[in-house]
Amino acid sequence: MPLTDKRIVVAEDDPDQMEFLSTILEDAGAKVFKAHNGNEALQFAREVDPDVVTLDIQMPGIDVIELLRQFSEDVDLIDICLCIVSGRPELRQFLIDKFAGRCRAFVDKPFTPEEIIDVLGRLACE
Repeated sequence: MPLTDKRIVVAEDDPDQMEFLSTILEDAGAKVFKAHNGNEALQFAREVDPDVVTLDIQMPGIDVIELLRQFSEDVDLIDICLCIVSGRPELRQFLIDKFAGRCRAFVDKPFTPEEIIDVLGRLACE
């Protein structure tokens, strides 16, 4: 499996989406750390040295813009692969322009299990 033993922080405030995504990733062999807001995502990123962090665009706490800024400027976080998983595809270009190269992938909701496993599997191996 492409995600075996990979550490993935999933930042998602919707309980159903969190359960769906974390179950897919765990079934693919990943160790999932569930962050229900931006603050928890940042905390997990600092504590567990994840292979990938998924970020929802809209969630409580630290917003995605501030998270991306911190992941871009903090030397302890700069090598972590980031993937935006969102139902707001219209914001994709804005985030690409503002944080060129920092977000390595975008996955639009709704997604299939195969799609998310493929994308995160490629990122986790970079």
